[in-house]
Amino acid sequence: MTTPELTARLYRSLWQAQEHHHLFPIQSDGIAHPVIVGVSGGADSVCLLHLLAGLAPPWHLALHVAHLDHNVRPDSAEDAAFVQRLAEGLELPFHCRRLSHEEIDGADNNLEAGLRRLRYGFFADVAGSLTGISNGQSNPQQPTVAVAHTADDQAETILMHALRGSGLNGLAGMRPVTNLANSNGPAPLRLVRPLLDVPRTHILQYLDDHGIVWREDPSNREMRFARNWLRHQILPELRKLYPNLTPALARLGALMAEESDRADRINAEAFQRLREQSEAAATTHPAVRVVLHRVGFRGLDVATQRGVLRLAGLSIGLLAEDMDYERTETLRLALTGDDNPRALPLAGQIVWSADGSRFSLHKRSALAFQPSTPFLDDHWRDQHATVALAADGEVAVAGWRLICQAADLADLPPLWQATNDPWQVWCDAGQVAGLVLTTPQQGQRFAPLGLAGRHKNIGDLFTDNKVAVELRAGWPLLVDGSNGEVVWLCGLRLAHHARIRPETESVLHLQWSKE
Repeated sequence: MTTPELTARLYRSLWQAQEHHHLFPIQSDGIAHPVIVGVSGGADSVCLLHLLAGLAPPWHLALHVAHLDHNVRPDSAEDAAFVQRLAEGLELPFHCRRLSHEEIDGADNNLEAGLRRLRYGFFADVAGSLTGISNGQSNPQQPTVAVAHTADDQAETILMHALRGSGLNGLAGMRPVTNLANSNGPAPLRLVRPLLDVPRTHILQYLDDHGIVWREDPSNREMRFARNWLRHQILPELRKLYPNLTPALARLGALMAEESDRADRINAEAFQRLREQSEAAATTHPAVRVVLHRVGFRGLDVATQRGVLRLAGLSIGLLAEDMDYERTETLRLALTGDDNPRALPLAGQIVWSADGSRFSLHKRSALAFQPSTPFLDDHWRDQHATVALAADGEVAVAGWRLICQAADLADLPPLWQATNDPWQVWCDAGQVAGLVLTTPQQGQRFAPLGLAGRHKNIGDLFTDNKVAVELRAGWPLLVDGSNGEVVWLCGLRLAHHARIRPETESVLHLQWSKE
């Protein structure tokens, strides 16, 4: 293939990738879109930078060169200097950071994976510094990050995932466009791979034909890294038997990506169908619990069951690696059995519980299931601790509403004492200076109605009324704002001093109701 033919073919590959995958947004306002190009100094990234430099004018791209000095080799600073000269030669902004030894030591047990995480974190930092700015002009879009993974990298990735027993998503390999979690911005970081369909042989020939130099990283030959062992020893032997191995694995990845996307849609639909809607509407993120219908879950096929559990884990704040095959399968088998466990460990601070009809993934400190009575959970207590309740006022709490209405004694309903609703009471307004909604404190005592003014520990009242231990910390309690005396242990007992007596002139009607 001649130099002009090869050059045209590479540019055509990038144009096709842009057309099929919308790698970079098309700017209609004349403002160039910022693109951070990750450049290590190796052949692939150097080639990507030169190609994008040629496409930047027609595509309206503002390129920025980003290099993370891993600082794991004595000559790594020379790589950084090389990339800086490359950026200066193309008149492009250059961003560089050198990792400290502490960062490298704490990267991970898997050095390769740890450095990759730090590298993407660096790209996110650069993106954060550029968000809203492009060549000195205002630009509301987040920058795009472009990296130089090739068709050969894709083949290696898919084969590695297959050897590890990966599922559909792993067999799909790397995607042309990936959204990465971004702690430095409101939206995920958009990562694109323009060279994913380009074989490395074409890249090396392009660089050689154009006299473009690059840096060789000696660590790419070290067999202690699984990818290098696969690249230099296993794949060459496989290609002797299967000369079209790279395009064949790329085709496998494309097929598996489509199947994975379809499975994701099915899993998401099943997850939403099985999830209790009251929990799905929770405003806290991540949620304190995810509750799903167990009978419907058992009716799903095995693959969808696994997908639903992975989605449940993600929605409660777990990482994808927390819901690996072993953990997911162990949970799936337990849920399709007959046991009804409470608070068994899952991962981190997340546990799972089940009863006959439901199961819950929840934080260790949270209830497995939203109680059927008013409950002031950890989130409420962290946010409020206490809330004043005015006469003729109301307070909304987690799907419930506490209403206070002032009235004259004559307005009492005829059978007010015979009500069978424990979540409403009438009390003497003259005995209450101001109501405050809160929760019980350790060792708190009060004189409940029926004990002729004698005091009793609230914990003993909970025991007498068979209130579950896990409900007690968030049980609603109304106290007098002026002196802290308990007025109503909601749903259980009114205080003796707040009772309505013959001399009572005005009353307060207190009632909890579902929203």
